[in-house]
Amino acid sequence: MGKLDTLIQEIIRFNKARGWTPTQVDLAKSVVIEAAELLEKYQWDESDRNIKGIEPKNYEEVGEEVADVFWYLVTFCEATSINLEKVVKDKIDKNEKKYPEEMFKGKHNDKFYKSQKRKYRAKRKKI
Repeated sequence: MGKLDTLIQEIIRFNKARGWTPTQVDLAKSVVIEAAELLEKYQWDESDRNIKGIEPKNYEEVGEEVADVFWYLVTFCEATSINLEKVVKDKIDKNEKKYPEEMFKGKHNDKFYKSQKRKYRAKRKKI
């Protein structure tokens, strides 16, 4: 069992021991709410134009919000029987095909990236 799986199991155990069983929709809302709270740590911060790292005064608060997002995401996956490890690996494979490394060579290729996004959106509209 890896470190990430151990963390996931610890969150699941913690929630079960307290009888915390929110609905799937409440968990989905909570992921978004906590992500917004993470973003709020940067609201009105002019330094975001040139971020080099997290300001030490906010580091603990930012970390707590990251943990909250992860906690709710893990709990959501448990409630919906989504295998977090599998879906992330599948997404990596999908993105490897959609955004091949040779098109970027360690640098952002905005033109190629946007063309792939347009293709994806056009394909979704047909469905």
